[in-house]
This record gives sequence, C-alpha cells and structure tokens, in this order.
Amino acid sequence: MRHVVTLLCLLALAACARVPGPFEHDPTRDSYARPRVDKAEVAIAPPRNMPPEMGQRVAATLAMELQSYGIVASVAPADAPILVDGVMSTRDADMSIEVQVDYRVVGRPRTDEPATVKTRARPEDYAAQNERLISRMAQQAAPRVATLIGKPPNFIPRAPGQVAAGITIPYEFPSDPVADGTAAAAEAAAATGTKPTTAPVPTKPVEQQVKVLVAAVTGAPSDGNRQLYSGMRRALGSNKIVIVDAAAEDVFTVAGTVNLTPIDERTGKLVVKWVLKDPAGKVVGDIEQANPVPLAAARGTWAGFGDIVASAASEGVLELLEKALNRPR
Repeated sequence: MRHVVTLLCLLALAACARVPGPFEHDPTRDSYARPRVDKAEVAIAPPRNMPPEMGQRVAATLAMELQSYGIVASVAPADAPILVDGVMSTRDADMSIEVQVDYRVVGRPRTDEPATVKTRARPEDYAAQNERLISRMAQQAAPRVATLIGKPPNFIPRAPGQVAAGITIPYEFPSDPVADGTAAAAEAAAATGTKPTTAPVPTKPVEQQVKVLVAAVTGAPSDGNRQLYSGMRRALGSNKIVIVDAAAEDVFTVAGTVNLTPIDERTGKLVVKWVLKDPAGKVVGDIEQANPVPLAAARGTWAGFGDIVASAASEGVLELLEKALNRPR
C-alpha cells in the first residue's frame, strides 16, 4: 500500500509540470555544440633568415596557395598537427639574386631531404619585397610543400592563390639584344682569331609615361575592397605605370568589382572583374577572374590574397593599356 501511495504522489507532481506551448522555446532542446570549423592540417612558419615582414607575407601567401591543393593551412603559431619550417639563403646569379628556401617538417629526422624552392629575382624587387616576388615564391613552394607533408598534388591547382583568376604569373628576365649581339660577336671573333668590332650602342627611345587612376573596388567581403585596391596600385606601379589619385585628360582608369556567390555551405564562386577606361571614359576592355574558393578564406582577411589576385589581373590590364596606346587615333 505504501508503494501505491508513493507512485500516486509522483504522478501528481508530474501532472503539475508546465508543458511548453506549440511555438514556445523549450530549453531542454537547446544544443550547445560549437559550429564546425575547418581544422588546420598544417601550420607554416615564416622562413628563418628572411626579413620579418617578408617572412610573414611569404608564410601567409603559401598557406593561401595550399588551399588550391585542398590543404587547410594557416600561419604559425597555430593548432595544427604538422608544422613546416623554412630556412632562406641567397646568392648572386648573374645580374639577379637567387632566393632559396629549404622547407622541412618540424620533428622529422634532419636526414630527410628538404623541399627546396629556388626563385630568381631582380635585386630591386628583393630589396622592395615586391608582391610579385612574394606570390611567385609561394606558388613555386606550394606543390613541393604539399608533397613534403604527404599530399602530393594530382591535379592542376585552381584556388585562392593561383588565383581567383586561374592565372599563373610567369617571370622571365628580358633578353638584352645589345648584350646578346656583343656576346655572339665575341664568340665568333674567338673562333676566327680576329678582333671583334664594336658596334655603336643604339640610344633608347624616351619611354612614354602612362598614368592610371585605380578606382575604389566594390563588392568584396571583409577587407577585400581595400586589399584589392592597394594590390592593384602596387602591381601596376611596379611595372613603371604612373599611379595618380585624380582623373585628368591623359589618365586611364581601372575599376574592380567583386561578386561572391555561395555554391554550398563551404565553397563559393568568386568573380573579380576589372574594367579599363581610356581618358575619354570609353571602355578599352575588361578582365574577369573567376574560381571556386573556400567561403571561410574569402570572408576572412584578404591580406596577401588581395595582392595575388591583383597581381595576376595586372597582366591583363597592361595588355589592355598597350592595346589602347597602339590603336589608331
């Protein structure tokens, strides 16, 4: 009988409990799980012996480039199972500087072969820590570092780094026809035993100053507008284009617009369009860069990423400028 009374009391208490309404918040159904965040697979340390600011930029750009191979990377220090360290050395190479970085996985035996990346640069580009130099170093290092950590690329990278443009930035040292001709004459004279004649050095024509106004970039998330704007100014300025801050009768204008459209919860299609107008306001042409990118990367800081995208697009802008300057008046 005592057990029956106890059971009746418990049922009475349960009946007194308040039942939530059909649209009322029920705290018992709350979930406190954190949203899923992609965990970094590898952390990239700034290469040792490299100027600190340059090292940070190389590490950040390399981490972004690794996204193109499906590797989630971040700049050290970061919570990642693999840490990649690098050591830089430089040497003279004719009229240029050869920058070498030996990348290793921290904790592995020193007897393991490093991933060695060699990049040639003009002395002035290295001294100025040129953005194109930074991007080339990262683009060359990304597939080697991917292989180093056990994820060798088996596809052509299309990614934030190489880039939302799908463009690589080849770098070739321009040949000097005068020097080439002098060297050929010297070789011929040595073979015949005659004294080489010295040809007069032609005078270089005065280069035309091309002025460009980079208009404000619109549409990018986070700090993308500012990073793309400053990146395009630097990229064009490093190619002997005079960057101005106001329109004039002899000034071209380049303007950029950005559109990020989600594809799924993790990936989006990034389209960056640059339009070049002549001093009269007539459209010369446009360059469109489009590629799928991780949404997390596009919505984060564009530092480094913006410079790479702008640097890739500047090649097309320079071609449009040449087209405009050479067309019949």
